Amino acid sequence: VPASFGEMGYYRGDALYEFMDKPPEHGTRDACAECHDDVAAAKAAGKHAAVQCEVCHAPYSTHVRDGDVIAAMAVNRSYKLCAYCHEELVARPDGIAQINLAEHLDLGPEDAIPEQACLECHDADAIHSP
Repeated sequence: VPASFGEMGYYRGDALYEFMDKPPEHGTRDACAECHDDVAAAKAAGKHAAVQCEVCHAPYSTHVRDGDVIAAMAVNRSYKLCAYCHEELVARPDGIAQINLAEHLDLGPEDAIPEQACLECHDADAIHSP
């Protein structure tokens, strides 16, 4: 049993310091705006202004490390991402557009939702603007 086990309840206390030593994986929208100021400006004026970049994109650290681009930035273009906020749910606050996916897409009960269903009609690059 590690010496620090139990210092903070049923937890190994030294684990906290190990986690603190790890480099951050996530960036801020300001970090993204350093290279993508045009996208950041459009997003700030749009309906998704409060949504962090990494909600739709991969963690910042998969794209940039030590100020250098190390890989292309992944983006989630699946209907599941859009549905996370926009699928009809009684408990959602007013002001967030909600849809019943099956009705919206005019699907039958046995029909599968196409993976990129939202992007067939909605422009992913235009969702940032009002």
